[in-house]
Amino acid sequence: MEIKFDSVTKNYGPISAIKDLSFTVTQGDFVFITGPSGSGKSTIIKLILNQIKPSSGQILVNNHSPKTQLEIDQNRRKIGVIFQDFQMITDLTIEENIALNLDIVDFENDQRPLAIDTALKKMKLQNRRFLFPSQLSGGELQRACLARAIAISPQLILADEPTGNLDPINAWNLIKYLKQENEKRGTTIIMTTHHLDIVKSLNKKVIKLIKDN
Repeated sequence: MEIKFDSVTKNYGPISAIKDLSFTVTQGDFVFITGPSGSGKSTIIKLILNQIKPSSGQILVNNHSPKTQLEIDQNRRKIGVIFQDFQMITDLTIEENIALNLDIVDFENDQRPLAIDTALKKMKLQNRRFLFPSQLSGGELQRACLARAIAISPQLILADEPTGNLDPINAWNLIKYLKQENEKRGTTIIMTTHHLDIVKSLNKKVIKLIKDN
């Protein structure tokens, strides 16, 4: 999936979260978005997901600006998302959390069991599938979030500070899994992070944001 920001500005009242931002992420890219807190990293994720609208400028998805809700929903079904705070439903098991996400994106019913099994196997969580989020360690929980994201066979994975609550070992393991998805499946990865040691260790494209004081 290709994402293009063309002179995008997003204002919250008198405050500009991002201002006149332009960049292109092509299919198969692995891109880091870096910058201090308040520089607009999470705003970019929300704009790509169409959770918020730009104040000005244009956002293209595969060279097209989605305008109808149908187009927005069709794009959203191709995007897997993982968050720093996990956002798992606490009273559902890991398997049920993944199944719910498949239901939300209207994934083919007859393919759901295989999609869940494959994602859990990739993340080495087969023996955790019937546990609840509170029963998993932080590293396991973030892997479960990635399993939920990749189960839909996304064209794009958006990872918003996914290593923020992880210890160094689990952080590097998560990066390894994201790198595998990118290199083996050609999945586009856009990851926001403040961990510059991770950014420096991979030879990937970097978009650096500067906080506009």
